[in-house]
Amino acid sequence: MKKLADYIPDLSMCVRCGTCRSTCPTLITLGRETASARGKLSLIDAYIRGEIELSDTFVKHISECLLCGACQQSCPNSIPVPEIIMAARAEVINDRGLPLITSAIMKGLREPDGFVGKTLKLASFAQRVLFKDASHEGGMQSRLPLPYITDERLVPPLAKRFFMDIVENVIPAQAGIQTDGLILDSCLRRNDNGLESSSGEKTTKVGFFAGCLINYVMPDIGLASLKVLEKAGAVVIVPRGQTCCGMPAISMGDFEDAKALALKNLEVFEKHNFDFITTSCATCTDGLKNKFRKLLDDEGPEMKRRVDDLCSKVRDITDLLVNELKLPAAMSDLKNSTGGCVVTYHDPCHLRRGLGIKDEPRELIEIAGFDIKEMKHPCRCCGLGGSFSITNYDLSSEINRLKAEDIKGTGAEIAATACPGCMVQLRDGLHKLNAKVEVKHIVELLADRIS
Repeated sequence: MKKLADYIPDLSMCVRCGTCRSTCPTLITLGRETASARGKLSLIDAYIRGEIELSDTFVKHISECLLCGACQQSCPNSIPVPEIIMAARAEVINDRGLPLITSAIMKGLREPDGFVGKTLKLASFAQRVLFKDASHEGGMQSRLPLPYITDERLVPPLAKRFFMDIVENVIPAQAGIQTDGLILDSCLRRNDNGLESSSGEKTTKVGFFAGCLINYVMPDIGLASLKVLEKAGAVVIVPRGQTCCGMPAISMGDFEDAKALALKNLEVFEKHNFDFITTSCATCTDGLKNKFRKLLDDEGPEMKRRVDDLCSKVRDITDLLVNELKLPAAMSDLKNSTGGCVVTYHDPCHLRRGLGIKDEPRELIEIAGFDIKEMKHPCRCCGLGGSFSITNYDLSSEINRLKAEDIKGTGAEIAATACPGCMVQLRDGLHKLNAKVEVKHIVELLADRIS
């Protein structure tokens, strides 16, 4: 990743036109100049020039950014504002260091079976003591005052059994191993040319990257993903040893830990010679496909070759299903109707702006037999922003309220998206409005339609 001083030419391209002001969710909510991209770039430029110090006020202003990319998309000069903000945050970490607990978590994530995973398993048993069930809304509420968690906030429960423990790193498509009722295609054999079906037909070998939320919180999305991928004709492998994609660390400016996580995942996935690597988390897709290159671009030509090879294979699951695996043809045997059930779709920032994927998720919703009712601002950020929703919860919640009201206004029965993080945020926002709208991942809609 580039250092802050490397962005001086980009900072000079900001002509203070204010185009970004109409798209920035933090400015729309806070209404002050320092909340806008233009205001933050002015502060950063002043800091680089030595006109202001790295003060608590400066840190506060650069923390009030979701990294949603709306400003960059609207900017006539395409200034990479999110990258500049992350580089500024890296300056803060270099100067002040990470909080002790945050540092321990980031380093603990390097080993998926390390203390973080073990701590979360213990927490999954203890959570009923600290939280009361609100399962009808897909979450839990605090019984006691807790740091960063108000009693009105809807939080997702940890899974009783984590996704990676369920699949246990096998190549289930070859072994015919049953995982919680899900049996992947066992009629496969390996030969010198790769994997073939029993009829001799070549198959597509896909590596599945779970990501933290699917692994620890929403394993059902992972299982639904495997089910849909197999319906589309893929051989799915879930490699053991994979860990966090590093995006939480990147968004904080913690490039050192993010790089260590990227190297770990690179080693795990390049062993299998996949045709494609996919994930059902838009944030993870952006991390694996785009951020890995920037994290490891100074590691020499051989590393560049390895990284380019990996990144070129990464596809978001919605892109993979539509454009590579041709799922519509594979699902032609499904029922044509879901009884007029209406779905509205929320575009995750990392998917639509980061990866340019807009139409494929909507096509999959229609393939599953649902009617789509678009909200007024489907691509407006939900306010999650990774750790932003923890460290700036009041601001995050207000941004989320606008999104939840937009969803409620459609009259849809289901709000679908392609990012587990957005799902957590949307459920919290809809809960506060007492809106009876179910939040689901697109792959869950598809999996429910497969017999």
